[in-house]
Amino acid sequence: MAFDKENIIRLATVDSTNRYLRDEASLLWNKCGHRGMVVVTAGYQTAGRGQRGNTWNSNVGENLLFSILVRPGKVLKVAEQFILSQAVSLALHAAMRAYGIETKLKWPNDIYVGERKLAGILVELDCCGEFVEQAVIGIGVNVNQELFPIMDRIPVSMKMLQGRDFVIDDVLATVLEKFEYYYEKLCKGDRDSIAAEYTNLLLGLNEVRSFVDSTGCFTAILKGVEPDGCLLLQRNDGSLSRYFFKEVELIL
Repeated sequence: MAFDKENIIRLATVDSTNRYLRDEASLLWNKCGHRGMVVVTAGYQTAGRGQRGNTWNSNVGENLLFSILVRPGKVLKVAEQFILSQAVSLALHAAMRAYGIETKLKWPNDIYVGERKLAGILVELDCCGEFVEQAVIGIGVNVNQELFPIMDRIPVSMKMLQGRDFVIDDVLATVLEKFEYYYEKLCKGDRDSIAAEYTNLLLGLNEVRSFVDSTGCFTAILKGVEPDGCLLLQRNDGSLSRYFFKEVELIL
């Protein structure tokens, strides 16, 4: 079921769609949250943010920059919050596949083609007791941009991959359609299939890869992700190490 375009708040410029949505959450939810979510898009972000405190660089009007507000209520426990990130990642993977682009999911919240970053996700939560009361999901997809600043993670765009321009609103509609599908599965309790699909699409799964943690660089086999979001790595001596978000980084 396509998302009602009238329920999308469109901004020409904003510092951050996540910040805007968090500040205006109650007002916007009352206005257009009857479908279970609120969406805010921007043509340009002056202070776009990514994971680990990184900035999100994007030329004006060339990429898809938006945030989604959901209020899962008693459906999602704080201890299970990573399943929401998995659902969003799968939605982006499915949306890109609809355009003929095959992606992998880089733990915890990035979408890659080969070893180039196509999209990123930033999830910010407000919790009440043991449950997630509200989640603001920021998403950035490189759509039509071809020239990027020099950065440690080499970016790629849909246009660079497919050799043509894309209508950004069409890409947004596709992503929202896929997100609705996976979010509905999450709300109905179908967590195992989401987690299994996410694991199967992990970049580097069952491969010897290089990582870096607080002690330095090392190699290990990426074995999967646990329900709490911990990355599971098998060391050279066969032992298993668990890493929470920000404790380890896959080196590309």
